[in-house]
Amino acid sequence: LTTIFIRMSEDPFSFARIPCSKEEADTHCWGFGEAKGKMQRFDFKLPALGENEMKIKVTHAGLCHSDVFMADGEWGSNVTWPCVPGHEIVGVVDQVGEKVKTFKPGENVCFGVFRDCCGTCACCRSGNDQLCSETTFKPTYDPYLGGYSTSFQARADFFYHLPNGLDPARSAPILCAGATTFAPLQRYCIPSGRCGVIGVGGLGHMAIQYAAAMGMHVVALSTSADKMKEAMDMGAKEFIVTKDPEQMKNLQKNKLDLCINTALFYDLTDYLAAVKNGGTFIQVAAPAAGENLKFNFFDLVVNQKQLVGSLVGSRLEVQQTLDFSADHKIMPITENFSWADFPKAYAKLHDGKPKFRCVVDTHTFAEQIANSQEVIFHENF
Repeated sequence: LTTIFIRMSEDPFSFARIPCSKEEADTHCWGFGEAKGKMQRFDFKLPALGENEMKIKVTHAGLCHSDVFMADGEWGSNVTWPCVPGHEIVGVVDQVGEKVKTFKPGENVCFGVFRDCCGTCACCRSGNDQLCSETTFKPTYDPYLGGYSTSFQARADFFYHLPNGLDPARSAPILCAGATTFAPLQRYCIPSGRCGVIGVGGLGHMAIQYAAAMGMHVVALSTSADKMKEAMDMGAKEFIVTKDPEQMKNLQKNKLDLCINTALFYDLTDYLAAVKNGGTFIQVAAPAAGENLKFNFFDLVVNQKQLVGSLVGSRLEVQQTLDFSADHKIMPITENFSWADFPKAYAKLHDGKPKFRCVVDTHTFAEQIANSQEVIFHENF
């Protein structure tokens, strides 16, 4: 497998594709050189650390299906190549800038979906910094390096301390899948109310746990009857097989106060019909760019239902997600892979086969480097 060495430009918004020696490189990455390309290794020399920045040694990298959308060019063609994805990051502080006072080397930390905001726009001032409209490069990666790396650096005020009680090997998905479901559920929670969770997958298995811990009566909905036991073990009180017309008809008689959709499909008509008058339907599964959702507009208006979207969560909501997860012992269910098996983990994600999230134990590469052991990479992907 060919390793490509690249120096990251001092300009934080671009990559200078200048070859550098293996000795000069200080972060080792998995990424893509083009849309729908083969996963390959890249080594980079990171820019000098800014006074308000922090650099960590990545110990665990979570894989999110949005990484597939980015790497395949499904969310637009303006991706900076090579692209190193990853926005579910757990690690140990390595270096801090001279003005960073809230973190110190050796602490366990984590990083999520966003790395920047302006701090002054209406969204930022209202506490919705994830919706910042003035920052050019807000997401964690592209054009920056993401978490599929051995080292990662960014503004210190976008890192979080990893709460005690959260297992670093399983916590990475909390930064995306966790916050994406916890934040809107917390906003629209109706204690003791009936809450539908569509999809029992990477997002849905977190939503079930959070909704149950918030005191809601959880109704899990899935196309697969095989997921019933798992859903019930996670806290669901009812399970609906959505392919069964009778079960869906009964659900529309015994309606939901709240419903969150974590599955990717485009016709919401039957599911919106299952929400009570005045109830709320939350859409968190993000479609490919250019795709439109279908629903009964008359049902939405005449029955005064809310159809809302939600983008992950603000920094405060991400911190609340971490704290709530620790307090209620809520953890993602993960399959963990070694650094050398990163392409296997990504292939499983790409094919929609993980149970329920994939995490790469990035520290396995760092340990091999420290021990001066040769690292063998898989040739075929």
